[in-house]
Formats: sequence, structure tokens, C-alpha cells
Amino acid sequence: MDSREVDLLMEAQHNFPLVERPYKALGERLGVDEGWVIERLRGLVKAGVLKRIGAILNYRSRGLEAALVGMAVPEDIIEEVAAEVNKDPYVSHNFQRDYKPYNLWFVTKANSREELEAKVASVAQRYGLDYVVLYSLRSYKVDVRFDLRRGVSWTKGELLPENPPPLSSLGVPMAFFSKVKSLPLAPEPFKEAAEALGVSVEEALGKIGEFIKLGVLRDLHATVDGEAVGFRENAMVVLREPVCEAAARLNITTHVVLRNTVPGKWEYPCYFMVHGVSRQILEDYVKDAVRRLGASDYRMLYSVRDFLGGREMGRRVEKVAE
Repeated sequence: MDSREVDLLMEAQHNFPLVERPYKALGERLGVDEGWVIERLRGLVKAGVLKRIGAILNYRSRGLEAALVGMAVPEDIIEEVAAEVNKDPYVSHNFQRDYKPYNLWFVTKANSREELEAKVASVAQRYGLDYVVLYSLRSYKVDVRFDLRRGVSWTKGELLPENPPPLSSLGVPMAFFSKVKSLPLAPEPFKEAAEALGVSVEEALGKIGEFIKLGVLRDLHATVDGEAVGFRENAMVVLREPVCEAAARLNITTHVVLRNTVPGKWEYPCYFMVHGVSRQILEDYVKDAVRRLGASDYRMLYSVRDFLGGREMGRRVEKVAE
């Protein structure tokens, strides 16, 4: 990418304008016209750099339970087990990480804890695997953005509302949420969302802002493919101290969640994710972050393979640490 595209992606990620003609507003900030912005963004989509621009519906408003699952999987069957896990349509992340005994980590959701545990147990029992189910007790942050200059993940450091209202209380059709999930690259991208509500674009923008404040929607911005822009390393940082709220306020963290522990098997209640162009950059930032948090015991679990995205991470799988 050239420097102007970097500037555009930084603005679209971190300061996307919630106005009727957002691409025109972006162009005015950058000193270019609306047509250039739309053309460049379309080119970045074709190049696999830009995934979408939009806002994601919070699963809690849908009444779902979520959990991070760690499985202890022998290396010779890990691909088979990962493929079995991916048959679950609710799986949103599935990584091999450099940690033992639990080396396969995935996130899944269900209508209840009983349903979630049953489907995890089904896979584990089929292959005779040990596992831990770590429920999301409180999601402090879910916000993946990248600083294309610093080479590290960089977010606003804001907290998600703890209890977003259920969809049933909002009186809003699901078509509206599907329209704001991925905005068209057109001069007036909010028109379809407004039509789904049967209101003006101005009123629809007000609803979007309201739902973001309530936590029903996660902040509207451009979502970039980190691997495509050189962010080939990510790590799950786990801490014994429950310092999640403070961790969520750090700019480098992308996911910050308080989870249950499993005595004798998993003793880390707090975790956050970081992404970077190299392990050295991540370790420098994390070391400073842990110092600021006052945490005494932490571990960094690097991703070495992305089974859902079909990618091997920055280092080859053969180099997985014990």
C-alpha cells in the first residue's frame, strides 16, 4: 500500500464518520475527493486487505452463551479434530497455540450452557480428549483494529456495556442489523439500513449511535485483514489477577474477557489478545502493559495456526513450544 492508502485505512478503522456521506467526509479529512476514497476502498477489498465496514451485533443481545474452549489434542490428529470443531456454525475462532496441554483453542456459542457443553463434549469424547470450557463472564472489549505505523493492534480503550438490552425489546427488524454489518461502498451507504427501518437516513444514524452506546452494536468501523497487512503474530495473554477492566483500557488489547477458572486445570481468569508484525514488538508492548497492570503472573500463548481462516501464523507449526 502507498502512504495515502495507509492514511485512508487508519481513518476508516479509527475514526469512521457516522454521517450520511461518510466517504466524502473521509476524503475531506485526507484532502481527496469522495470518488477516490470509494475507488481505493474497493481496490483494498479486491486485494483482500479490507474485509468490510460496519458494526457487529453483540451476541449477548441475541441471548446466546459464549465460551472459549481449550482442548488437549495430539499433534497427529489436530487437523482432523479442528475440522470436526469447524462443523459447528457458531465457531468464530479456531487456533492452534503454543501451549500444553491445551493446544487447540476455539470460541463457540449456543442458546444455553447445557447446549454448549454438550456439543463440546461430543467432540472431546469422540477422540478421547481432555478440555476446559471457559465461559465469558464479562466481555470488557471486543475491538480488532491495527496501527499500520506502530505495527501493533491499537484500539480506543473503551469498555463494552455490561448488559446490552435483548433484541426483543428493541422493536427493530433483523434486516436492519444485516444492513449495518457490511456497508456498501457507495456515496450513501446508510440508505439501505434506513429503508429497513422505514425512517430517514438521519434517524437511522441516530439509531446506530444509540445502539452502539447501549452495546447492542459494536462500534462501526473498517475491519482490516491483519495478515494481509503484515500482522502475522497474535497472542492470547492470560493473567492470574482479574485485571480485565484495566486491561481493556489499554490501546493494544483487542479482546478482553473475564472467564471462569477450572481448579487444577486452568487458573487464569483474565485474558486479552494482542496482534503485531513481530513477536519482539508484541513482547515489548505486553511487558509494558503487564507492568502497568501490576500483574505478577502471566503467559503469552502464541497462535501458530488458524484452522478457521486456513492460515499458518508467523512461525511454522513444527516449532511449537512445549
